[in-house]
Amino acid sequence: MNLFELPEEEKDSVKKTLLENEIVFEKKKIKQYESKYFELVTISNILIKFFLFFSLGVYVVINLVGVVLSILYSSNITNPFMDIVGLCIICFIISAIFMNVNTNKKKEDSIIYVNDNHFIFNFCDGVVETPTLYYMLPYDSIQKIEFIIHSVRKKQIFGSVTFTFTVLGYEVTHTIRYTNLTGIEELLKDKFPSLLPNLFQDGKNKTHTEKIKDKKKIRCICGSFAIFALSIGVILVPYFLKYHCVACIIASVILMITASVVFLSPFLYTYHLVQGSIVSGIFILIGICVPCFLIESSQMSFLEYVIQNNSALLITIFGIVGVCLYAYILPIIVGKAVFMLKRK
Repeated sequence: MNLFELPEEEKDSVKKTLLENEIVFEKKKIKQYESKYFELVTISNILIKFFLFFSLGVYVVINLVGVVLSILYSSNITNPFMDIVGLCIICFIISAIFMNVNTNKKKEDSIIYVNDNHFIFNFCDGVVETPTLYYMLPYDSIQKIEFIIHSVRKKQIFGSVTFTFTVLGYEVTHTIRYTNLTGIEELLKDKFPSLLPNLFQDGKNKTHTEKIKDKKKIRCICGSFAIFALSIGVILVPYFLKYHCVACIIASVILMITASVVFLSPFLYTYHLVQGSIVSGIFILIGICVPCFLIESSQMSFLEYVIQNNSALLITIFGIVGVCLYAYILPIIVGKAVFMLKRK
């Protein structure tokens, strides 16, 4: 059983036992180590954070212009002020979320140290990491090491790594979301060659033909066909009804892109992007396609509609966030595909 799945009382009891046996120890700073690996801050994280805040600024400007036009040219004075309140609330929430994108180069999350024949992992209770508590584990407690490749730079492979180890008969996992996988693999080859049979890269063992059971493959393929069918339906239904709608065309394209990402995930081993791509697609449908559909259905010009219904602009934040997420996801998909083609 995984340690994280235990009830709180039993988990606290195990934690106490680990501390008593010094498997888990408390220390504010570890000074002696041979190797250290931690989550890297990437240029993509910095760019996406900048782009998100830039887009938020554009969103604010668009909505404020809508409010001003509504005040100047519409007799309805109450709604614009309510819209400003709504805009402030949305900006506060979105800013709080965006601030969590890690672009602080001094911050080191999910640290792994190597000291003698031991791995030192940051202790986690399944909810939050405790920066002063660490596991001290012999190398043979490591049961499995899983690499998921995200990109290749200067012949160095980068991506996420998950260590699965056993503590007092319980299974525990420790993940670094983005780090130098080449450095970790070289460490294993030089210092812990007996762990190489436990190393999996994109679901496949590097030294044997063993594979991690791929339960998600059929589900992703079926899901991609369902999304693709929906994208075709979004185009064909208005066509047969002789209704020309730009919003439907945009929606169909977004759904096709989402279906492609979901379909490729089992082959590129990019399952971690499936949920994000679906959420991004839904956000774009809500934040871009819905306002476009409302404006087209009203048979008004864009400015006329905004003057009379400026509150419709508030939901465009979903579209902006969706586009930003796709700008992050699609380059990873392309880069992974190029890497796998070159490797073959």
